[in-house]
Amino acid sequence: MMTIRRGFIAVILVAASAITLAAQTRATEPAKPALAGTEWTLTEIVGEPPLEGHSGLDLQFGEEGAFGTSAGCNRFRGTAEIKGEAISFPDRLAGTMMACPEGLAEQEEKVLALLAQVTAYRVEATELVFLDADGAELLRYAREAEAPETLIDTKG
Repeated sequence: MMTIRRGFIAVILVAASAITLAAQTRATEPAKPALAGTEWTLTEIVGEPPLEGHSGLDLQFGEEGAFGTSAGCNRFRGTAEIKGEAISFPDRLAGTMMACPEGLAEQEEKVLALLAQVTAYRVEATELVFLDADGAELLRYAREAEAPETLIDTKG
C-alpha cells in the first residue's frame, strides 16, 4: 500500500513539474508583434474615404516590421520600427515609379506623407488606426473579421 501511495505522489509531482516548466517556457517566449502577418485595406485618409473605383489600397506587415503598401498606383516596401503601440515608417521607401492617373498620384503622395507623420497605432477589432504625435487620426485601415473556428462533431 505504501508503494502505491509513493508511486501516486511521484506521478503527481512529475506532472506538476511538467506543467510548471511548460508555463515558464511559454511565458519566456517572445510575443509575436501584433501587426506581423496582417493585411489591411485603406478606408480613410484624415477622415475622408479614398478615391472610389481603385483597387490596391492595401498595407501588409511581415516579420520584424517589414511592410508593403499601395495607395492605388505604385507599390512601396520598407521596414517600420514598432515598439509596443509606437510605430514609425522610414523616410525613404523602395517602390515602383509608374505614372498614375490624375487624382491617384495626389492621393498616393498624401498617404506617403501621412505615413511619415505616424507615431502610434491602435487596433480596434477589424480596424488599424495610425495616429500622429498629438493623437490625431491620420489613416484608417480595415480587414475582414476572422471566421470563428468551426467545431466538428466527432461522436458518430
